[in-house]
Formats: sequence, structure tokens, C-alpha cells
Amino acid sequence: MEYSNISLIVFFVLISLIFATKTHSIDGKRSSVLKQDENIELERQIKTLNKTPIKTIKTKFGDTIDCIDIYKQPAFDHPRLKDHKIQMVPSSILEETTSINISSSSIFRVSVVDNGFGKERCPPGTVPIRRTKTEDLVNARYLLQKANRIDTNRYSPSHINHHFVSVEEMGQEKSYFGGLACVSLHGLELNYNQFSTAQIWLESGPTEEINSIEFGWMIYPELFGDNNTRLFGYWTADGHKYTGCFNMLCYGFVQVHSEVMLGGVLQQTSIYGKQDYILPIRVYRDRQTGNWWLVTNVLVGYWPKEIFTHLACNASNVRYGGTTGAKPQTLAAPMGNGYLPQLQDYLKTAYMRNMKYIDDKGHLVHINPDGAQTKHDTNLYCYNLLFAGNLGEDWGTSMAYGGPGGMCP
Repeated sequence: MEYSNISLIVFFVLISLIFATKTHSIDGKRSSVLKQDENIELERQIKTLNKTPIKTIKTKFGDTIDCIDIYKQPAFDHPRLKDHKIQMVPSSILEETTSINISSSSIFRVSVVDNGFGKERCPPGTVPIRRTKTEDLVNARYLLQKANRIDTNRYSPSHINHHFVSVEEMGQEKSYFGGLACVSLHGLELNYNQFSTAQIWLESGPTEEINSIEFGWMIYPELFGDNNTRLFGYWTADGHKYTGCFNMLCYGFVQVHSEVMLGGVLQQTSIYGKQDYILPIRVYRDRQTGNWWLVTNVLVGYWPKEIFTHLACNASNVRYGGTTGAKPQTLAAPMGNGYLPQLQDYLKTAYMRNMKYIDDKGHLVHINPDGAQTKHDTNLYCYNLLFAGNLGEDWGTSMAYGGPGGMCP
């Protein structure tokens, strides 16, 4: 009887091993098929994103820039943009779009986007678009996962290496039609798998289907192949699940400027304790078309109204701050200028000044200091944000933010 029981046990063990082996083999084949399908999809995206160029320019930063017919750029492959009529300029220009509120004697210096073209230029009727590589799309997918993890409305402490600090108006049901600030520019030496941003968010909708436009500057070696500080934009229309992307890595953003583009290098960055450089940046909704225009010291382009649901009309929230990311169990990236913020010496801190939003009448309004609330997800020795309120004159409503990162819980 005992021998029979042992035989039965051995039989079931053998059957289990055979089943496990077959399952592993099936899973392996399934994984291989999935990987093959993913590669086919990546190849399809590469072909549709990289349009036939009128001219190609190799920049001094190593980027390959294709000059694409403005009417044949990737945005118009979006299913909702088949009948979209391109808008070359906004129907109305905000006062601070053409005047960045800096006097000739100002202590602030404005950095410009350096496309690295040298003496080369895109021909008339074309726009510059950074050529997309397969690894760009792979890295962009990883970035999309990170964006989902650092959604400041539903941040989970378990995502230990994706962090943020931000400030926003709280408890006030408002409609926002844009956000803007002058953002200090900084260079950071990051590891290959780290990223760091200084940015403004425009958001609307419930968390699971949130519409968001994010813009500012970013350093991300894995995505761009270097440590340069670059202009970036990001959008989603479904809570970071399937829609949206960074820069021009999907169909959505419409490029109109012939030189300044998303992903362009902001070559002049602040020198700690000596000189600062700023980027005046804003996104605002065109009152006639509903398109969301990205503006630095030039009109870069826009996110069309049609690609959004909740942002098609207005934003319900605007926030200002920074984010960082890195692979699990590695050091968190520095943010801002890499130092904790302080309000005594602007040459030694990362900051945003003249933080404003656009109201329903098209007026520029300072963030209300009484209703402002700061948020952060980790210890203050890693990152912090100091909201200074309205300082008047050149500063307006301002904040300082940033930190060294490191071992951040």
C-alpha cells in the first residue's frame, strides 16, 4: 500500500514536470510571437512617422533632422486629423507671447533653442522634424510607463524611483485656458537611465482618463543620446494608457516653426552662483480654433483640439514643478539645478517666476498665493519646493524647487 502511494506521488510529479515543460515551451513561443508582432508594429510606426524628406540636416548634436512638407507631417496621420485645417498662427497673440516682460537692463538672460543646423536651413514650406529611430520608440514606451507612474493625482510610494514636486491652486473650481512661466535653465550630468524635467502641466478629466499637456525642459540621455537640456512637450488623452507621446514620437503635435522644434537643445544654461538663463514658455488655447499653442520666444506649433476629449474645451488644473525618474534600485536623478531650493540667492537655485494662467476672458492672471498648495512624494532632503508668492516687479508669483536626488524612499 505504501509502495503504491509512493508510485502515485512520483507519477503526479512527472506529469507536473511534463506539463510545466510544455507550458514553458508554449509561453516561450507565445512570447516570441508577441515580440515578433511588436517588432512589426515598431517597423510600421517608423515608416509612417519618418516621412519622405525634402531635405535632411545632420546637426552638430548628432540628431538627424528631416525637412518635411508642412502639410504632410506625421500629425495628419492621426485618425481625427484627416480633415484638419492647419493653423499657421494663433487667431490672437497673447501680450506675453511677443513680450516676455524683461527690460533691457534686466538681470535675466533668455536662452534660445539651438537646432544645431549651423548655416543649413529647411526649405520654405517645410518644417524640421527629428528623425525617429526604433530605439526612440522603445524608450518612449518606457517613458509612457514612467509618466503613468508619476501622475501626481495618483502617486504610489511603491514607485520609489519616480518622483515629483509641484504647486497648484487647490479647492477652486476654475477653468484654465493656458499656463505660463519663466523657467530657469540648468545642465545636469545624468546616468543613461535617469531623466529630469522642469515643467508645467495642463490637465482635465478624471484620473483614469485624464487629458494632459506637459511642457518645459528635459534631460534624458536614454531618449536623446546625450545630456543636453532640451525643449519638450508631452500629451495624453486617456490617462497615459494608449494615446499620446513625447515630442513628435506619435501623431498629434503640429509643427509650424521652420527652425525651433520639440527636442531642440537649449544650449545656454545657468552657471551656479554666477549667471542664470531662463526659458519663457507657455501653452494656451486659441479662442477660435481650440488648438493648444506652444510658445517660447517663437510660435513653435500646437496640439489640435480634436485629439483631446476633456481638454477640448479647457483645463481644470494647472500645476508647476519638476519630475525625475530612474530604474528601480538605482539612485534617483537630481532635479532643477541639483541643489535643494532656497529663496536668498536666485543664482544658486532653480526657479520659476511670473507663474500665470489664462482665464476665460483671455487675461493673464497670477496664481493665487492664498490658494496655492505644494505637493511632493519623498523626503525633503531629496527634493523640495518653496512657494514664494507674489514678489512683484520682474518676479511676479514665483517658486524655487529641486534637489540632489540620491537614495530617495
